[in-house]
Amino acid sequence: MAIGARSAILRAAKGTTWSQFVDYASPALFEVMPIRRLFAQGRDFMANSRDQERFGQTRALIASALDSCDVRVVVSEPDDGPIAPLSELAVETRRDVGHRVLEIYFAQLFAAPRAILDLRADAFRRTEPAELTWSPRSLYVEWKPDFLARLRDVYAGFYLDDESRFERGLVGLGLEQSGDLLLTHLGSDDQRRVRFSTRAFHSSFHEMFLRCRDRGVSLHQNFLALGIYLVCLYDALEALDLEFDVRGAFERSHHDRGSTTSAR
Repeated sequence: MAIGARSAILRAAKGTTWSQFVDYASPALFEVMPIRRLFAQGRDFMANSRDQERFGQTRALIASALDSCDVRVVVSEPDDGPIAPLSELAVETRRDVGHRVLEIYFAQLFAAPRAILDLRADAFRRTEPAELTWSPRSLYVEWKPDFLARLRDVYAGFYLDDESRFERGLVGLGLEQSGDLLLTHLGSDDQRRVRFSTRAFHSSFHEMFLRCRDRGVSLHQNFLALGIYLVCLYDALEALDLEFDVRGAFERSHHDRGSTTSAR
């Protein structure tokens, strides 16, 4: 069943803006998420990618949310022109870019009901004077309120040292016995100096899904979107090839709306 579900999702994704990210998905994901949920999330992605007017509205929404969180980035339409690789920037410039990308990641989760998932290195360019421009493709999600509330609990509980809120988030997401693996992408040791590796991320998430499978847990459809969001984040931060202060990025950018969210 898992192999068939994955093949079906790959066929559905072919030719869309999110097709290249499905290859990153752990095979175990397709064993812990009912196929109807996978297709529901996939249909949302395809509908979003085709509706450029709504994507323009989403860009404006996200730009406003980032501004409210004091994240210094210009959100623009996709740019097909030549972009200098982030890896070619000076060390301090790369460090600044990486911290801003992390701030975008957190600010979207806490300040808006939608998130543009395309945080890949190719979506960013550094311009003078010290301006970061983000030109994402039309890969975005409207989070389900219950999922977003619990995801906020996980991040806020972890970085604000609120253990009860962290546990509430894990339980709500069905990950109460996988917290140690989830911590690896949060910065389980020193969150002020985290180096990002796509290979390590894939391995930890695969193990997390295996544990869910062995416990008979059925995951929320938004886990597919979250996985893609994290893959894109790792793509940018791995390209920058530095350690980053993840806790500091969270502290600077998140506006805690508690455990509830509403559509806009």
